[in-house]
Amino acid sequence: MSTQSLQEELLEGEIIIYVREGSSKGIWQARFTNPLSKSPRYIRESTKTASKALATERAIKSYREYQSRAFLGLKEGETTIGMLISRFGNEFKKTCREVIDTCHSLYWIKFMGDQDLSRWTTEDVEDYFRWRIQEQLNRPSGRFHKASQDSISSATLILERSYLKALFKHGFNNQLIARMPSFPRNFERFGSVHTLPHNQRRGRFDPKTEYQGILMPDFKRIALGLKKKEWRPFLEDPNRPFNEVDNHWISATVANHQLGIDKKSKFFTKKTSRNSLSMYRFAALLIANTGIRPAEIVKLRHRDIRLVQDDDGTFFTVVYISEETSKINMARHAISHDFEATYERYLQYRQELEHYFNREIKDGDWLFPQYATNSPGAYDNRNTKLHNLFRPNLQRLGLHKRESATHKGVTIYYSAYSFRSFYITQRLAAQLSIYIVAKNVGASIETIMRNYDVNETWAFRNEMTRHLKQWSKEDKDKDDIKRLEQYSVSW
Repeated sequence: MSTQSLQEELLEGEIIIYVREGSSKGIWQARFTNPLSKSPRYIRESTKTASKALATERAIKSYREYQSRAFLGLKEGETTIGMLISRFGNEFKKTCREVIDTCHSLYWIKFMGDQDLSRWTTEDVEDYFRWRIQEQLNRPSGRFHKASQDSISSATLILERSYLKALFKHGFNNQLIARMPSFPRNFERFGSVHTLPHNQRRGRFDPKTEYQGILMPDFKRIALGLKKKEWRPFLEDPNRPFNEVDNHWISATVANHQLGIDKKSKFFTKKTSRNSLSMYRFAALLIANTGIRPAEIVKLRHRDIRLVQDDDGTFFTVVYISEETSKINMARHAISHDFEATYERYLQYRQELEHYFNREIKDGDWLFPQYATNSPGAYDNRNTKLHNLFRPNLQRLGLHKRESATHKGVTIYYSAYSFRSFYITQRLAAQLSIYIVAKNVGASIETIMRNYDVNETWAFRNEMTRHLKQWSKEDKDKDDIKRLEQYSVSW
């Protein structure tokens, strides 16, 4: 028996509209041959109406839409932003996919929703970015930093543009998008957009006033606090060695409480705060002395850090960044600037981890495990939110942000990445070859020159003047010097 109680042919049988037998609301369905691909053979859609006239109009409209898409060479009925991410998201590196997911949840889904992107034009793309700028400006300050209340960084828009354009290109190459629209090259014309110089986009510590004057004394304070005997953790039974099952480390705060000592708790006696300070100090100085990216150090394991003795007896700390760990998928060895000091800090840090997690540390364990928890299995998860470790400590020191020197009202933020910038800046200032700097930090020479041109130019100035001064020249008398000083300026 037929499953349709009502059925009509449209356009000489190209389309069939029908009402399913037993339909309580009498909604008309439409069916026609799929012109986009062989599977499925038919396109079946509900017209969402019980009116035959409306159903006829909607069925013909849908049929013509599919024929039009077939004429354009498309393979699917519609393409949404969610479909593009679902289908092509795994084509991107994990860090890139995280940016895509963030953009999608904050902006793309809000503006694009279930819109069909297969016919988006250049005007549609520009409409999105105009909306995008206003959306961020109107968003209240919260857990996401706003560099300015009146403008948005062009670098932010350029990064987002690159990922959105890549998704569209995947769709176009796979015949899901009819024509590849153009994406804006310059965002300043949109208004409310600022462009900082490459070497000012992240906070960089002043070597004397901030790094030597504030950070190093704080690192020393943390080191002394961790070493103080009465603040260190105690074994439940001090007469027996540590045992993961029945003789754990307990914090000095808990030990004092058990002994009935009414003593004001110190910051370094609390288990969680002690662990966070230890991890912050080691991570910050590891980056500052090797230039390794924050996104790379969270993927390091204990086996990746080693102490190496050179032929002349000198010790060096060497960190191995595997191809899987490297952001650019190229393995390298990073040599620490402070010789064996990084490894000595590592041994202290490793001991703190043993105290905190009450377990023996293995070479295959994460170097930076999940932060602020010691629940079972926590050590099996790496720290993916290192900024939550750096931000409060930099805020505590008043080093978390500053106003741009060139753009009034624009805030530049400090982060874990500022320690990488410090390393590169200092090595260039010390005239280490830019090639060697690039190799150690895992970046291209072009990237170093673009983002650190102030320091690279200064190194160039030093090298050139040193070279030129070796050549003899006629001494100038006092009158000549005085005359020339009228025109000269400082470097």
